[in-house]
Amino acid sequence: MTKRFGASMDLRFEQSFETFVEFLTERGLSHVELRQGYLDTHPDPPSPARVRKVAADHDVTVSYHAPHRECNLANPNETLRKAAVTAVKKSLSAAAAADAGAVVVHGGTLRPYYPERVREVSRDAAVRSLRECTQVAADVGVPLCVENQREKPEKHRLTAYPDRFASLIEDIAEAAPRPSVTLDVGHAKATGVDVSAFLEVLGDDVVVAHLHDNDGTDDSHDPLPAYREVADGLGAEYHVLEMKSLRDIERCVSPQ
Repeated sequence: MTKRFGASMDLRFEQSFETFVEFLTERGLSHVELRQGYLDTHPDPPSPARVRKVAADHDVTVSYHAPHRECNLANPNETLRKAAVTAVKKSLSAAAAADAGAVVVHGGTLRPYYPERVREVSRDAAVRSLRECTQVAADVGVPLCVENQREKPEKHRLTAYPDRFASLIEDIAEAAPRPSVTLDVGHAKATGVDVSAFLEVLGDDVVVAHLHDNDGTDDSHDPLPAYREVADGLGAEYHVLEMKSLRDIERCVSPQ
């Protein structure tokens, strides 16, 4: 397997898709992850056909990041849960049309201060949602990669800890194709979990790695100049620098 290193197109970026791809390739990177937030807000969002052509012309691979802001697959409201599923399915369809190699998705968020019965309803909603999405992913031939999220006092993330994440994957796989995994090293650090603990239970499922740094207390998405060393042993095919600016990407690939 050839490892691909690249960066994600954050919604803060003003550049066109073509300009961003050129920026990456000039710095020896060969992968781009299109975040739905960028596609939703940029004045000139690339169509899947355009993504496919530009990627082929520049010999880069592509992944998509499905919606996650206000898009909770664990929403206990059935109407809103279905809307979130529809949004993820649209990302899968776009990814397939663009010849992308993966779609990243968040597994769902619960409120820890709610009663246990409410949290059970929400977790069941997440399992049902991800079963629907993984079946579509299998049908269109693009891996759906569930990402570990950062745990917060006010947010119980179904993928924040290895045992919790593995349990979710197993429950999904009972009645649908087994999803793949996005291993986010920054989220693991901010949660206080060593990446090796995730690899121990989910290492065979990792397709995408998200690379960024923080001080262990906040998910600040700081530059990670040692990203290639960190990537060793993760087992991912696609390695994505998740930065807030082009300058921070520069600080990763050309540290001063």
